Amino acid sequence: MTAVVLWIVVGVAVGTLAPAVLRAMVRGGLDAGVVLALWVLAVCATLIAVALPALAELGHWCWLALHNAPSARVDSVAGILSAAAIAAAVLRGGWQLRRTAKQRRRLHQRHVEFAWLLTGSGPEPGSVLWLPTAQPLAYSLAGDPSLIVMTDGLRECLDQSAVSAVLGHERAHLQRRHHLVMAVAAAVAAGMGWLPLMRSSPSLVRTLVELDADAHAARRHGSQGLLRALQLLGAIPAPSAALAIAGGECTKLRLARLEGQASGGPVRRSGTVAAVCGAALALAAVTFLGIIGLMALSSCAAA
Repeated sequence: MTAVVLWIVVGVAVGTLAPAVLRAMVRGGLDAGVVLALWVLAVCATLIAVALPALAELGHWCWLALHNAPSARVDSVAGILSAAAIAAAVLRGGWQLRRTAKQRRRLHQRHVEFAWLLTGSGPEPGSVLWLPTAQPLAYSLAGDPSLIVMTDGLRECLDQSAVSAVLGHERAHLQRRHHLVMAVAAAVAAGMGWLPLMRSSPSLVRTLVELDADAHAARRHGSQGLLRALQLLGAIPAPSAALAIAGGECTKLRLARLEGQASGGPVRRSGTVAAVCGAALALAAVTFLGIIGLMALSSCAAA
């Protein structure tokens, strides 16, 4: 087995096994921010493993071919398959990003219009838009400016401490760029859905960003108010292009974790520095490989 083929095998193995490992970490109580960083690391490592054979073959064609060096047939096949996979991922993932951006832009514009109708002025960045409806809702919208949307029904159903906790949850979504992370998760699922890690990313990342926002809100406002809000709102739907306080398949897990925090249970945070550093190194590696690829293409053009 050549090194190029070994790279692909390792990448497919990571992309296959990572979802089960990450979900086990979540169930074990590891901090969601740490698991999110590890997800970034796993995605980047998988992308590197899939892309490297194509870059290696490109470099071989452009440089070693000048010396009439033969290419291993298995490496050539791996390089072609790698290039096809990356090209398909870029096209499908780019289309998904464009589709997500369009949906969010349309929803954001609608709420900006609501703000003008209700207040007579445009919203400020991070401001709260209170909608005069009896249904309790709370969600955040990415855009320029970013928005937090809450309803009068929420204030009528919850006490002030719970409302503050909900507000802290939605602000955490905006401050920690969770909307962007969700868009990336949807893009990798569209681009490389044949890998379990990519295919499960939207669901997994949605769970992680909600747990992460819960943790940040609970540290500032306490977990009791957030727990009351989540119990009240349950599975009330919100716009699909937004991040809402309630809804989704992770509600039971969030309730269990908040109840544990309310009773004094610890949330394990060990490995935070290592996870964040690992994700940063992975991102740096992706950037480095992109530069190498561009240099290879430049060399081909010059030749």
